[in-house]
Amino acid sequence: MSARWLRIQLWFLVVVLCCFGLVMIASSTSMGIGSGAKDGGITYSFLIKQAVAMAIGAIVAMVISSLGAERLRQGWLVALVVAAALGSLALVHVVGRENHGAKRWIDLGPINLQPAELAKFALVLAAAWHLSRVAERVRSSWYGVLLPLIGFALVAGLVYMTKDLGSVVVMGVVLGAMILFAGAPWWYLLLVGLPCVPAMLYYTVFQVAYRRDRLLAFLDPWNADGPAAYHLRQSFIAIGSGGLFGVGLGQSTSKLAFLPEKHTDFIFAVISEELGLAGALAVAGFYLILVFTGLLIASQAKDRYLRLLAIGATMVLGTQAFWNMMVVTGAVPTKGLTLPFISYGGSSVVVCLALIGVLDVVAFANVVALRADKSSSRIGAAVRSEKAWRWHSGEVV
Repeated sequence: MSARWLRIQLWFLVVVLCCFGLVMIASSTSMGIGSGAKDGGITYSFLIKQAVAMAIGAIVAMVISSLGAERLRQGWLVALVVAAALGSLALVHVVGRENHGAKRWIDLGPINLQPAELAKFALVLAAAWHLSRVAERVRSSWYGVLLPLIGFALVAGLVYMTKDLGSVVVMGVVLGAMILFAGAPWWYLLLVGLPCVPAMLYYTVFQVAYRRDRLLAFLDPWNADGPAAYHLRQSFIAIGSGGLFGVGLGQSTSKLAFLPEKHTDFIFAVISEELGLAGALAVAGFYLILVFTGLLIASQAKDRYLRLLAIGATMVLGTQAFWNMMVVTGAVPTKGLTLPFISYGGSSVVVCLALIGVLDVVAFANVVALRADKSSSRIGAAVRSEKAWRWHSGEVV
């Protein structure tokens, strides 16, 4: 597939997902008890805030795209993004707004900033910058791997303090994938993961009551007690009610105070109920094509840094999307992760669109490189033709 077509396809998929997200937010918040909407009406406050966030995200994406590949690789810019992420993660513990027992948001008036989302973006930039600079040392020694792991431990610790284990898991998966794609031996990560993962699971899940309840709800949702089990049961009921083609757009009954977080983390359950299995598979298919598009963009990149950037951005979007859908369908334990471009959440949609801006930078660089290759081929062919003509004319070549 040509580099230019991949760029068009990337933006087409994002526009479709964003428009569909606005439709589903309008649907999932309509007739909500306690939402402030009249019977049969739409809670326009959610819709307007999400539309504004998408507009801001589109501007951010265009700004990133306009920077170009050379500016995006500059160390000072990477350092600035990392400093902003670390600063906001530290600040949220001081002035953060608490919701459901978690202090994850900084109240900026009409906009709430979630530093964990910015941390994902910073992780992709910083890891790609470092891994591209150390190059061969990633393959031959621990030097190229240790610094990203130490940086991840610092950022993950700050994110975990906001009671956001889901974002920590996403960042861990993304960093691991980037390190492997950079050429590090797989046993490097195995040696680190074998002692660390069980210890982290013990202290972050089994020693924390509500996370332990989520694990028990995942293992036996129909007999377990607590909010997590109730949430998962309501999600199953919504999905089962949808059947093959759904009950119709806007006709969900689970959203009427039965299904919590219906417009955020569990919006995929409303999609499944209203549009059925066919609609749910179509949404999953769009994300699959988006991931495939991102990986194709990465495979066409001739620059190591740009290739790692595209892989990191694609992994963030893909991991979060499919993890969210697996949570809703009970395939993995419940974690608070949004469905990219569709779930309500300003910080999430802005950062997701910023990552699309990064992918667009790589895609455009691929288009430029392809044009340069074609130009060089034409020049080479012209030179060879001239030499052949001179040879046939009897001139000394």
